[in-house]
Order: sequence, then C-alpha cells, then structure tokens
Amino acid sequence: MIPQKYIIATLFIAAMLLLFAVVQAPRPVTSGGVTAAEAPVVMSLGAYDPVTDFHLEDGWSPRFLGTVDPDQAEPWPFGGGFGTPWEPASPYLADQGLALNGPRGLSEVVLWRGLEWRHYRFDAPLCSARLDPAKGTRLLVTLQMGPDRFETRLLEVPEGRVLWSAQSGPWSRFSWDGRAAIFGFFEPAEPKAEARLLLTTLPLDSDLGETTLAAWDEVGLPPPPRNWPVKPEGLSDDGRDLPGAKAVVPWHAGDRLWFPNPDRLWVSGSQGWTDWNLEKGRWHRVAAGPGLLVAHPPLAMALTEPLAAGGMGRRTTPPGSLDWTPIPADAPAWPAYDAAWAWAPGGAFDAWDRRWGNTGLAPERQRQAVTDYFRSEWRTGLELRASVKGWLPAGPEVALREGQGVAWVWVGTRIVLVRLVEVERIHTLKKLLRP
Repeated sequence: MIPQKYIIATLFIAAMLLLFAVVQAPRPVTSGGVTAAEAPVVMSLGAYDPVTDFHLEDGWSPRFLGTVDPDQAEPWPFGGGFGTPWEPASPYLADQGLALNGPRGLSEVVLWRGLEWRHYRFDAPLCSARLDPAKGTRLLVTLQMGPDRFETRLLEVPEGRVLWSAQSGPWSRFSWDGRAAIFGFFEPAEPKAEARLLLTTLPLDSDLGETTLAAWDEVGLPPPPRNWPVKPEGLSDDGRDLPGAKAVVPWHAGDRLWFPNPDRLWVSGSQGWTDWNLEKGRWHRVAAGPGLLVAHPPLAMALTEPLAAGGMGRRTTPPGSLDWTPIPADAPAWPAYDAAWAWAPGGAFDAWDRRWGNTGLAPERQRQAVTDYFRSEWRTGLELRASVKGWLPAGPEVALREGQGVAWVWVGTRIVLVRLVEVERIHTLKKLLRP
C-alpha cells in the first residue's frame, strides 16, 4: 500500500506540470514554450473577437427595399459576395459600415469611423448603397422617394455633404475603379416597342461637365433603332433633366452592362454587344457585333462569337481596350456568367467557394466557423426579440468581406464586425480582387 504522503506529493507535482504546460503552451519552443513555432491555422478558427458592434432597434434591418438592377434577374443574397464594385449592392459595406432600413420609411447608413459610429440618415427607404472601392470617401445611395420615383445621391464621407443628387431608377453603381458613378432609368416608349434604358455617368472628383446625349452616328456601325432618341429633344422631361454624359441603349430581358472605368461602358444582350467610349464628354460607340459578351472581372471582357468558317470562337480583351486575344479551341469552356465570379489568370472563384480552373486559392473555411461561433448568441436573440425568427430563421447571417479581412455577423439584436484569421487565402484575395 502506497503511503498517503507519496500520493499527495505525486498529485502536487502533476498539478504543477499541468499549470506550467498551460502557461507555456501558446509560446513556441524558440521562446521557451512547449509547442511548435506555428500551430495549424485551422486550430485558430474557433474564436472571433468583435472589433465593434451595432445594436439594432426593433424593426431595423440590413435589407434594401427589394429592388434589383436592370441586369439582375434575382435578388442578391443578403450576405453578398466579396463586396466588389461589379457585384450587385449589398447592405454590408466593405469593412466600414451598414445600410439599414427601418419603420415609417426611414433609413440610414452607419459607418465605423474613428472608433465611433457615424450616422447618415434619410427620410426615404434605401434601395442601394455603396462605398467607393478606391478610398471609401464617397457614399452612393439610391432612395425610393415615392411610387416609381427614385433619387440617387453622392455623399462625401465622413462629412456627409451631398455632392450631387439626381432622379434615377432603383439602382446605381460605381465604376470598378471607383472614379465615376452610373445610373439611369427606363425612358417612356410606345407599347410593344423596344425598352429604352437611359444611362448617365458622373465623375466623383471633378465638375459634372456638360450634359450630353449619345448620337449613334458612328461611321461603319449599325444605325440606331427606328425613332430612337439621339437628341435631347427626343427625351422625356425627366430624361432631359438628367445630368451627365447620357446614352440611350435598347434593353431586353437578360441584357447586361458593365462599367469598368469612367470612359468605358460595355453592353451585351440577345442582339449582340456594344463597346462605348467616353470622348470629350460624350458617349460614342467604338465597336459592336454579334455574339455573347460577358465580363471576367477584374481582368477582361470575354466574347463568344460565330466564326466566318462556321462554329464558334472565343476571345478576350482588357476591360479598357479592344486588344482581343483568341482563346484556343481546346481550352475548357467558361462557367455560366454570374456577377459573383471573380477571375484570376488561371481560373475563377466566388465567395461561396465555387471554382473554375486553377487559381491556387485555398479553400474557404471561415464562414462556417464564424456561423458556429455566433450561433449561441443568435439563439439568445430568438428568445429576446420575436422579430429575429422572421429575419433569421436558420441562424446568424454572415457576410464575409475577405478582401478587407473582416466579417459582418447579424445575430438578431446586434450586428458584429469581427476580424478574420489572417490565413493565406486572405492575403491572396486582397491582391486578386484589386481592380
């Protein structure tokens, strides 16, 4: 039988060794610890400390008014994708803020600046909100001012001063490089006539310039459709009042437009594609042709077209030029176009980890880890506020913004901004998503 004093001594020594291991374990061997110099990254995905949080009053939510862009058939997922300027607008604005709609037609954008929340309030519901992707110093919002009446405003951040405002449709965008804005609305047309989408572009950091309208008079290119407005007098009263460099383009279901930089506009649809260039303050067509044009942002525009010898061919060009490069016939087929895709030299990917080709990008593992980490707080929110079940029936809403290394997490009663673990995927995405 072992004497009691030896048992006590053994237990005491074991306890001290355990305490020593706990204290030293997080330190590498080179610093006197007892672990490897670097633990596997996956082991560090279990805790997300809040950078800040925003407490929501009942009835307020990060939701737009249910409108979509003219080339967006379905509502964009609330969590959004990467938060790039070629995606439809998301209420989760990069790593800086939130767009919120509330009761009685009120709305606001809240931005986390200087360790405090700054409020930009509106007396109308928000349809769209975006921060410019270059500096985050311009806020572009579109508001519903009444039935079928919308207004787009550009605000200076953080001052909140309105730089300009104009009537619009229920959408607005920045160019991919964040130096200009594009918006517009459908011009009135005769029954059964082609829909007329009136587009206008305005710069962010210079004078608005002269109001102009594309004349569709380029030599060697097809003429405009019959009775097409090519002079300001042919526009509606609202169309004539719209500022900026304007162009009226035919529009059909499934058509798309891309605005990569302030002097380039691409339109594609069932009747072919058109490349517009802004010269001396007026939009002119540079090229047009048959085929299906889609964007491979931020790298290229991609065209599939019929060949003179039969069959179909493919080629790509940088978004700001017409420097076409043929694609070999045996190259893999491109994935179906979706605004969620971003492209790298070897392939394409999106925020939900769909892949095409080989980009060398590591798998996405943090969305589920963040969801699991905040699930208990979401359950608490269900008990505290009845509306949470209607907003978030399946769990917390997670919007990854991997390009900025953060995630927004709506748990019900509050929205939390957390810093993502700096894995290699984050570093790679910050380079790939840069326009």
